[in-house]
Amino acid sequence: MIDFLSILIASIIGSFLGIITGLIPGLHTNNLAILFLFLSSLYPANLFFCILLVSASIAHTFLNIIPSTFIGAPEEDTALVILPAHSMLLEGRGYEAVCISALASLSAIIISFFLLIPVKLILGKPINLYYAIEVLVPYILLLISMILIFTSENRLNALFIFLLSGLFGFVILNIDVSFLFPSSPLFPALAGLFGVPALVYSYKQILPPQNLEEKSITIKGKDVAGGVMAGGLVSILPGVSSAVATILALLFRKEKQKENTISILSSANTATNFFVLAMLFIILKARSGFAIAIGNMVKIEKWDGLLFPYPFNLFLIAIIISSIISYYSTKFIGRIVAKNISEISYSLLLKLSLAIILAMVFIFAGPMGLFILFIASSIGILCLRMKVRRSLCMGVLLLPLILNYFLPFL
Repeated sequence: MIDFLSILIASIIGSFLGIITGLIPGLHTNNLAILFLFLSSLYPANLFFCILLVSASIAHTFLNIIPSTFIGAPEEDTALVILPAHSMLLEGRGYEAVCISALASLSAIIISFFLLIPVKLILGKPINLYYAIEVLVPYILLLISMILIFTSENRLNALFIFLLSGLFGFVILNIDVSFLFPSSPLFPALAGLFGVPALVYSYKQILPPQNLEEKSITIKGKDVAGGVMAGGLVSILPGVSSAVATILALLFRKEKQKENTISILSSANTATNFFVLAMLFIILKARSGFAIAIGNMVKIEKWDGLLFPYPFNLFLIAIIISSIISYYSTKFIGRIVAKNISEISYSLLLKLSLAIILAMVFIFAGPMGLFILFIASSIGILCLRMKVRRSLCMGVLLLPLILNYFLPFL
């Protein structure tokens, strides 16, 4: 057992760690998961480490909007949000984008709590819908891809970009080059597909002073609800990341405003981590690195009744604490960055941003990562030249998943 003071301390420390990983491009809570797994083998404090990890995983989804907005350095969870957020930065509304994202993530947590028991009853006992959905995973992914392509204005170009980025993703994800670089190839790939082209095409822009007024930030409930539902669905599907949740959420939005897009993407991002943790107890499946680590550190028992099982009830307390800390931390740090970024010339900022991306890619993925970044950037720029929406570059994740499902049957 663990007392409330220990939960509070672990939640605060975990939130701080999640803030750090969220602010540093290339770092992820999966890196923390590996560290905590190692530490748990040395010290008998597994539950404490689990609470640290839960808090960090939630905080990360709040804070990663900041590098996406101000530097243009995306990760898997924020690759699509970089587009509207960076656009708002060029309008002097970077801080507003950060505030919208923070509020959407906090709202997603609140809605997720309300949906938790209904989701449990539908996926687990008595309905057990999960087992029916599991069979449909490859067809759901195929449907998402077809909608992405056929709702584009230029379908031929859209198909070409989707296939090109998808084949690129299939190669880098399925060829073992671990001896060449130490980390996942996804960070350099996504930085190239989404981050670098946005910076290159913004080079002639002028960065205006950022508006720091604490005006009323409003978001639409249906945007957050859509993001939460997409995040919840993705947390069920094996092998599917939160990036797919953001694609799903965008497919069903009707409004084109940047503010709506940020709300949807941020809520989907946060809700995915919330429900990934819930799925660990509802269907006994770990859908991410941090969930796998938790499953290895503590005993997980299936959630059969209506009362929250132990230690899931402790994790939910940690989520509440982390969400509050993360919300105010995101706004506080975002304001500091927005205030100081206005004092830097935009051309210098772009050079610094590119330098940061190059440095982070080299640190986390080595020389091979730089090569992947170059190829991905070429595809991303080609996407802009062909005037198709950049969400099609998410073929880098979708097509490999589809092929991995269907190839064994061919």
